[in-house]
Amino acid sequence: MSHSRCGWGVVPRFFAAAATALILGCGAAPTAPLVDAGPPVLVVDGNGAVTYRQADVLDLGDHPRALTASGTVEGRAGGWLQCGRFLLAIPAGAFEGTGTITMTMPDSTSMVVDLGIAPDSLNRFAAPVVLSLKTTDAQVLPDSLAIYWYDPGVSKWVDMPTEKSLTPATDCLTSLSGGTGSGPLSSSDSGVSASLTHFSKYSAGKAGW
Repeated sequence: MSHSRCGWGVVPRFFAAAATALILGCGAAPTAPLVDAGPPVLVVDGNGAVTYRQADVLDLGDHPRALTASGTVEGRAGGWLQCGRFLLAIPAGAFEGTGTITMTMPDSTSMVVDLGIAPDSLNRFAAPVVLSLKTTDAQVLPDSLAIYWYDPGVSKWVDMPTEKSLTPATDCLTSLSGGTGSGPLSSSDSGVSASLTHFSKYSAGKAGW
């Protein structure tokens, strides 16, 4: 707001101060808080075509494409579990005792998975568990992806250190089988992997978000 453009001449001190306060007040108006929309989550259809959708707008309710896998693993021996494109490789010695592990994908085309273990007291691993996403037959390069962890304490998705291959999972599975194979993985499979110290909600999406 300019005094000259309004045609003001000599302005009494009171009005000049009021005008100054008005101008400064407009400049100090509070801005709206930023909303954490989450990472662009990878969505893969049945033909391998790829799109991305922000995590906060994914429809992850009661879905006909939901998948669940559950299995019992002896901590000292280790094991593996697969749900859709997600694979868990549990190294020997990851935890003490026997745990029932559950993997749930609310929608098998959206790369989001909830991981759980019962009893909950086992949900802290002495040796990292490997979570992998297989991108075999999907029209996406592993180098363009990352794995994210949802931190409920701050309601945010956290970018995790991500290996742009399935090597960590392959190495773990090979050690479990005594060097005679890698179970559900083959040399032609591609994907990304991350090391977990506990189970929570995870997703795979566009790297660099």
